[in-house]
Amino acid sequence: MRVIILLGGYGSRMRPHTWSRPKPLLNVAGNTVLGHILDQMAELTTGEVIFVVGYKGNQIEAWVRENYPHLDSHFVIQEEALGQAHAVWLCREYLQNDEDVVLAFGDGIIEADFGQLKVKGEETGADAVFTVQPVEDPSSFGVVAVNDEGYVTRFIEKPQTAEHSLAVVGINWFRSARDLFHAVDRVMKENRQTLGEYFMADAYELLLEDGYRITTLNIKHWYDAGQPQNILDTNMHLLGMGYHSPEAIERSYAEEFMVVPPVYLHPTARVKNSVIGPYATLEAGVVVRDSIVRNSIVDSGAVLENVIVENSLIGEKAEVTGRAQSLFIGDNARVNLK
Repeated sequence: MRVIILLGGYGSRMRPHTWSRPKPLLNVAGNTVLGHILDQMAELTTGEVIFVVGYKGNQIEAWVRENYPHLDSHFVIQEEALGQAHAVWLCREYLQNDEDVVLAFGDGIIEADFGQLKVKGEETGADAVFTVQPVEDPSSFGVVAVNDEGYVTRFIEKPQTAEHSLAVVGINWFRSARDLFHAVDRVMKENRQTLGEYFMADAYELLLEDGYRITTLNIKHWYDAGQPQNILDTNMHLLGMGYHSPEAIERSYAEEFMVVPPVYLHPTARVKNSVIGPYATLEAGVVVRDSIVRNSIVDSGAVLENVIVENSLIGEKAEVTGRAQSLFIGDNARVNLK
């Protein structure tokens, strides 16, 4: 089984952090977004893994080869941001046979029993299995309509009603790589664009028109990493679910700081006279002195001194400093230190 992971976006909603590195390499709960994705998909990535990269894709390739050297990795460059279907079309040399393939979108972290994708396809006789999650408000998602037998009848992008609420979360199994390619190839040849981009939803509709049987598999959790607040929420959830540093409290006793768990502290992070947590991630080489850090991600090499940091993303090698106050305040006074 081959796996194709689409990582070609610009990450414009995560700027300024994505000016200097691609969004999949942003840190959250002790790993990068891409690292969490690969760890979750480990049972699927035993064959070839094709990464479609764009902006600063060389950083992604270097990071994968250093941190996941066991993967049979290949890298395809999407030089123009022409959409998902275009990205898959660029992988055409890997889609010329009838072997099964998994297509994954790299803009979120998904927890699921991925081994069940192929199993469900074989058990039901489906040609494809799409991961889905019910959502209360489907208006921001691409969703599927299914019939009484559990097969997809159509794809709906950002529906205006809640009639169909199964959101497609972005890791999908196809019985035939060749069939997938023929669909995206037709999208390209027929120039099926929306706002200048080629979308996979159009390819999926073509598969349905050709009689493709697509069923669904519910996931356990879906964590978005596309916007600053979402990545902070993802950090909070992952830390709470076990991606924290179990030795953090013991470290705090020895190194003279306080921990309010859960937190992730990289072994090389240095903390002095500070309160860390809850829901704080300190990456490699971070230095924190005389500060409070909560519900925040502090990236590698950053320095915080005499500050209170909350609901924040602090970039690599950033320096944030304040100053201590010496105050003599009389009775009934009101002081607002900004």
